[in-house]
Amino acid sequence: MAVDTAALDRALGAIGTTFRLNRLYPPTHPAVQESLRQIAAALPGLAALGTLEWKIGATGLHWHGQHLLPRNSQVAELAELLYARGIRSIQANPGLMPDHVLALFAVATGSLAPDAPALGRLTLVLGGRSARMSPDRPAPSPVPPPVTAAAAPQPAASDPAPAVAAPPPPAFIPAAATPLAPSPEVGRAGGGYIFRPDVVPADVEGRRAVTALREATTPEAQRAAVEKLEGLAAGLLASKDVAAIAEVIAALDAALPKVQDNAVAERMGAVGATLTDPAVVERMVKRLGEPRVPPAERSALVKAVGALAAVATDSVLDAFRATPAELREPYRAAIRAAAERVLEPLQGRLADKNETVIAAAAEFLGLSGSPQAVPLLVELVHHRTDLVREAALHAMAEIGGRDVARPAMPALKDESARVRAAAARVIGVGGEPTATTVLARRLEQEEDEGVLAEMLKAIGRLGANQALEILARHADPGARGRRRSAHVRAAAVEGLGHLKRGEARALLELYSRDKEPSVQHAAEAALK
Repeated sequence: MAVDTAALDRALGAIGTTFRLNRLYPPTHPAVQESLRQIAAALPGLAALGTLEWKIGATGLHWHGQHLLPRNSQVAELAELLYARGIRSIQANPGLMPDHVLALFAVATGSLAPDAPALGRLTLVLGGRSARMSPDRPAPSPVPPPVTAAAAPQPAASDPAPAVAAPPPPAFIPAAATPLAPSPEVGRAGGGYIFRPDVVPADVEGRRAVTALREATTPEAQRAAVEKLEGLAAGLLASKDVAAIAEVIAALDAALPKVQDNAVAERMGAVGATLTDPAVVERMVKRLGEPRVPPAERSALVKAVGALAAVATDSVLDAFRATPAELREPYRAAIRAAAERVLEPLQGRLADKNETVIAAAAEFLGLSGSPQAVPLLVELVHHRTDLVREAALHAMAEIGGRDVARPAMPALKDESARVRAAAARVIGVGGEPTATTVLARRLEQEEDEGVLAEMLKAIGRLGANQALEILARHADPGARGRRRSAHVRAAAVEGLGHLKRGEARALLELYSRDKEPSVQHAAEAALK
């Protein structure tokens, strides 16, 4: 009897399309990203079937004796490449993600080993034996092959019937296993999985305990949730599921201020300390910076890494420096979540001999938002390296407040234009209107257009009485021979947008019809 393969066909069709696109474009290409979304949409139907084992032939994939998508050339090519590498079957477990499928492609093309941890919920079988067991989960206990009636020893007629011993429970149960009845196929070569409907995996139990802790409003409920987490801590560490561990740590950090019982608070701290294994922290930081992390998981990682700032800040700083600028935002979010907890570990990095380390540490001090970081940053404003001085000033602007404006004023005369521009920005967010006089004086002496633009924006933010006259003069295109650039005029118009006066609005309406596109766009944005 034929088995319904509709859910399998949808998922494999999306996988085949993604395989073709992945060989033409990088994973960040929009076409590949859209194809990965199609895989993600098809995976729930796949998970509903439980753990699957696809046999790999030279011409395609087979399941329950049926050839899956026999006319799909992409799936056939993927199977052919896997078969050529000695892989004879694929076990797909519930919890499969698009990232795991990308790792499968890498195995097929020879850029990843068949036992790579990146395969996640996929297990590849080489010639009838499992090629890998991910370090993210313990290896299963071997399950003996079924004994057939012909091979089993027959007792004599006079002998009493021997008792049949139950097989020992497996050491591993899939984290997202559907509670199904045991299948005769489970436990064969390359498998070793046994479904246990009466056993809930540690990560699932952990998430249930986290939910209970978040909803607990009485000391008794909090104590019960913490007791549950105490019993699950060892299992969570053994599973090496950083997402589940991050959720627990984030929940403990959020619940700790609400706890009134000191004994419960100490037990929560002990659970957190147990889960703060250095290897786990390193995996959290690494996972935090990976692309295509699900939003819910990334949020938990941000909160957890922030809560563990005392032990994680050095790793975050090093990972931040090694990551391209466009992918650094998750690390910044973790430092913002850590707040003042990063101050102590960062102070030691400010004495580093590497200027890029000091600059990154200065940026992190600003992201903490703590006024206690201002004295440390003021010292860095006088550093010998332009990069450090600029980073310190940007960090001061991030913190804001009137305490940052005065220390930044001497930097308006710095030899570096980038440092002068950063100093103007700090003065603008400082909120001290009297600083407008200093900025107006420097306007007449400054030649760099980038610095002029930052000064004009700062004058607008401060909103002093003389701001309208200064900004109106620089927004004007000027006479022939002394025409101002569109960049400077647009900055002056942006500064006018901060002034809550009728004259400023009239000027904005005038410049919204300017022939310079940048000036026109600045005026339109200010009028909104």
